[in-house]
Amino acid sequence: MAVAVDMRRNVRRTVPHRLSRWFMGACGLAAAGSMVAVMSGPGVSGAAASKANANQVTITMWNDPLDASTTGVPLSKSWLTAGVKLFEAKHHNIKVDLIQEPFAASTAFETLLHSTEVGGTTPTIGQLYVGGQVIENDPYLVPLNKYLSKGYIKSLTGWQFVTAGYETGGKIYAIPYGTGAYYSVYYNKKLMAKAGVKPPWPENWTQLIALGRKIKAKGVQPFEFGEKQGYQGAWTQDGLISGLGGNTGVLRMFFGKQSLNSSLLIKPYEAWHQMYAAGITNPNAPSLSETQGIADFAAGKGAMTITGNFENTKFQTGLGKNNVGLFPIPALRGSKYAKGFSGGPNNAYVIFKTSKHVRQCLQLIEFLTSLKVQVASINQLGQIPNNVSFRPSAAFDNQQPLLAQVYSYLKKGYKQYEAFDNVMPGSIDTYWYKTNNGVFGGSLSPAAAAASIQTQMQSYLQSSKA
Repeated sequence: MAVAVDMRRNVRRTVPHRLSRWFMGACGLAAAGSMVAVMSGPGVSGAAASKANANQVTITMWNDPLDASTTGVPLSKSWLTAGVKLFEAKHHNIKVDLIQEPFAASTAFETLLHSTEVGGTTPTIGQLYVGGQVIENDPYLVPLNKYLSKGYIKSLTGWQFVTAGYETGGKIYAIPYGTGAYYSVYYNKKLMAKAGVKPPWPENWTQLIALGRKIKAKGVQPFEFGEKQGYQGAWTQDGLISGLGGNTGVLRMFFGKQSLNSSLLIKPYEAWHQMYAAGITNPNAPSLSETQGIADFAAGKGAMTITGNFENTKFQTGLGKNNVGLFPIPALRGSKYAKGFSGGPNNAYVIFKTSKHVRQCLQLIEFLTSLKVQVASINQLGQIPNNVSFRPSAAFDNQQPLLAQVYSYLKKGYKQYEAFDNVMPGSIDTYWYKTNNGVFGGSLSPAAAAASIQTQMQSYLQSSKA
């Protein structure tokens, strides 16, 4: 079974936030087992098997290791494996081989993709990250417009970020699945109660800092972070950047129409440093790994942290399903898009140009993005389906109380925005993560960080035109 992991969130491509996001997007072995049982299909009869063998088509798929098999659930028991088996039971002449691509969230994936394209050994389907990874690799991908019906396109959301130029009407290079991993402020209900705080939760960043100081005054550590790699700073600033500029601002930066050396990055950088300078985080946050920071919060250290819903299972397991809550990252004062979640959509299926069976590939992809399969993937993938027919059930609310909270905010009018590092090139993401740690701890000023990342972006734009 396969993998196509990018880094992107794009290199993340170096290991970023996708890495963290996807490493933890599951909800437990028990749920995974029940999912597989629900999705298992009937076996193939001898006569049917003989007929299938005569005209059998084999589809190979790279599967993102951060999307399946790294969450404690073996790939053999993953939602993707179960979905493929059910598809094969309905399409006896199509065999699907999932291939685990070995380079999780690393630039080595780009090298692998280029070399396999040259050698003609690229699998027929890949799971890539929407935004940068899809768009940057479009020379290797089949444009899908002529194959997709209007009805099917309307059944899913997220198309903008798999379309050339990120514009409706352009060439579609991938099919998105899942609404993504959205970033929030997570809180430990018992510690919040100990500090004497309760809803309503902060609606802007100034109020969040004030809340942290209030909690600290009660003898409780307000925030627990691991910012050594710059990932938690990225997820926090993703929310602040989205609040200031929405999708439009991020896309303008991607196309070189908006400087990264501007308030769109400088103000979020300043806010991130303010969090540490206010003394409301664990003192060792700059030197602590993101993995350890998340584990510490899940173990009850710190009243709050900021991350994505790929961590839901870990928090519900560590703190107790009813002892953890979330609220949107409060926007900076004056933000135009103050009520929203930043972070997704995340994943997409692509068909490589080397494929000889495009229509069969699309049959598989349309099946895997169906409501039935997406619902079955929720507990492992940790995402709300992007199939517009999805409606949460009582079982969903019970098994995924944190996702249910996100859904409730969306129903109240909160918008979904694509994260800065979902859209930007992988090389820029990697550089950004590195600056976040320096800005957080104070060794790098927000202005200097913004100026340096703009220099990196100019180099990227120049090289991309060459």
